[in-house]
Amino acid sequence: VRLLNHLGFTWQAQCAAWNRHFNNLCSYKEENGTCLVPLNDDKYPQLGLWVKEQRRHRSLMVRGKHSHMTQERVDILNSIGFCWDSHEASWWDKFKELQKYKEEFGHCMVPQQYSPNPQLHKWVYQQRRQLRWLKEGKMSRMNGKRARALEELGFVYASACQKNEKTDTLAKFNDQEDMKDENGQIKTLEQQFLPHNEGIRKEAGGDSEVEGEGSDVENEGEMIGDDNVDSCDWNNLLWSLKTGESAYGRCA
Repeated sequence: VRLLNHLGFTWQAQCAAWNRHFNNLCSYKEENGTCLVPLNDDKYPQLGLWVKEQRRHRSLMVRGKHSHMTQERVDILNSIGFCWDSHEASWWDKFKELQKYKEEFGHCMVPQQYSPNPQLHKWVYQQRRQLRWLKEGKMSRMNGKRARALEELGFVYASACQKNEKTDTLAKFNDQEDMKDENGQIKTLEQQFLPHNEGIRKEAGGDSEVEGEGSDVENEGEMIGDDNVDSCDWNNLLWSLKTGESAYGRCA
């Protein structure tokens, strides 16, 4: 026994394991500047789980339950800036996953169907919402430190769908502007639509009838006859035709 003690033999294996993981944590902090170790770190694959266990055992100790944590160990961990808040640690774990995504793809726009990490898109969506609430002065889990980290990473505050909605709204506004005359008034049906039909009629060979005499051209909507032509909302009809043409390249 004296010889083993002289060699520095450790009789408490658990204590030796704790010291070994702590030394790895110190090395990790020197390399990365933080004690927030992910669960799947390549260099220290077991360190993230050990860090998580330290939080759990401290929580047990605070509640007066059986725990391997001691006040001495708490003080040692505090001396290197250990993070005891599990929610904060979880947020930074996700942030590191987003960092890896950007390293691979060059942006932070995680698609909804990202199979290697299906939960990452949902987390990104939640950060956009929390950032919006923070800017609006509402209650938010976002703080200045997190917001700065996202901004430095190149985080996009608006999703691609939101950008497309803004583009569609602008395109619709431009179409509405085309329907106005030089005085800013909405053009009548004759001003907007009939001149175009006149050109088509001339190309077809004058005023010749396309359909046979007495025939009706039916469509899926209500037919407009002579008896209800005055009550028809021509502007709404024209807008439907214009949007249909822009979407399908034709009005029929």
